[in-house]
Amino acid sequence: MKQYTIREYMGFTRNGPPRAGMISLPEHAFDQLEQFILSNRDANSGAEPLELMSLSARPGLGKVITAKNYVGVVTTRDGTEIEILPKLTLAKDNSDHAVRKVFLTMLRTVQEAPFKTFRTAHLNTSRMRLLDLFVRMFLDETHRLIQRGLKSDYTVKQDNETCVRGKIVFSEHIRKNLLHREQVFVEYDIFSVDCPENRLVKSTAIYLQRHTTDLQNRRDLRIVLSVMEQVPVSKHVEQDFLRCGQSRSMADYQRLLELCRVFLQGKSFTAFSGGQATLALLFPMERVFESYVAAVLRQNLDSSQYRVHAQANGKYLFDLPKERFALRPDLVIEDLNSGEKTVLDTKWKLLSPQWHNYGISQADMYQMYAYQKEYAAKQTVLLYPDCEAMADQKIPLCYSSSSGSLVRVQTLHLDSPIAMAETVRELLDVASQPSK
Repeated sequence: MKQYTIREYMGFTRNGPPRAGMISLPEHAFDQLEQFILSNRDANSGAEPLELMSLSARPGLGKVITAKNYVGVVTTRDGTEIEILPKLTLAKDNSDHAVRKVFLTMLRTVQEAPFKTFRTAHLNTSRMRLLDLFVRMFLDETHRLIQRGLKSDYTVKQDNETCVRGKIVFSEHIRKNLLHREQVFVEYDIFSVDCPENRLVKSTAIYLQRHTTDLQNRRDLRIVLSVMEQVPVSKHVEQDFLRCGQSRSMADYQRLLELCRVFLQGKSFTAFSGGQATLALLFPMERVFESYVAAVLRQNLDSSQYRVHAQANGKYLFDLPKERFALRPDLVIEDLNSGEKTVLDTKWKLLSPQWHNYGISQADMYQMYAYQKEYAAKQTVLLYPDCEAMADQKIPLCYSSSSGSLVRVQTLHLDSPIAMAETVRELLDVASQPSK
């Protein structure tokens, strides 16, 4: 299995010459990745191709696939594994394993992600790729389940028997036993480990055994499969998920089944289509960044002074004839002492002094203008991830208008939650001061 690791904004060429920020993929792997991206043009997939990865052609390079916005793992049909890491600038260590650790910390804050309850401190991120880390999370949860004991459930069985068990199914009995008076066709319940939950767990273990390259993961998966030897694999995954019980006895399976959905159905956030990829665990960094910032501020801002509202709603651009064009900023922070409100919006995008307006889009500024007017906020803040190009920008950029609109632009060091909260707290202190 060929493995490749890139960061956001890096890309692949189709068997092309080596270039900075580019990795040459074999033709068959490049073509399969290209088809996977194109197959997700369907609006139902939730990801447009230019969001997932961008496709372009460059002189001297030919076709180029560039990673953008989505982070995670894609495994193509020929076994090529592509790991995409976020473009982070970390203060102390900017290696791949340090970036993986920060990314997993960010991912745990997302409510829709099944990884929010898992601890990453014990995981050896220095030797594991993202896919192997996700497999280890599955194994940790499976081991806890096995230690508590696999659950059994009643399943319905129909068969010919020599004595009556349960109830006789007369229609089948007449059809099958007209010449066999010594048999009776019956239907009865048996208490067995053959239940939907166990079938899904075993099917996931078999599936991951084909994909993980970590030796310890492979050994542990073999142990899981030996323990579940009496459990059949799932023949109808969708139906088994629907059959999963809601009883208290099956509560131990809840988190594990969420992971099974990720691997068996591709439901990391978005279900990606396309037969050219056998596995696709991709996460939109815009949403991960937004969730992480909200979690850090809730945890580190003084709750007696600040109230944090995530995805605030209730405001609209127009009231008549009906309320239309909802305004939903990522965060609204209310100072309980002064009553001042600060609207914050997160943008997963790199800034640079070399770009026009640092790369801040005009649409984002229009958006912040509307937020400030409708929420009567003293200031609005655009939050971006820190990057090398903005290292010398010690104070936030500030844009003001004659009408009183004020927008600050701030970058955040994502590997230090305390520093992130302190940076935002300084902005809030400015907003709470009386105007001169």
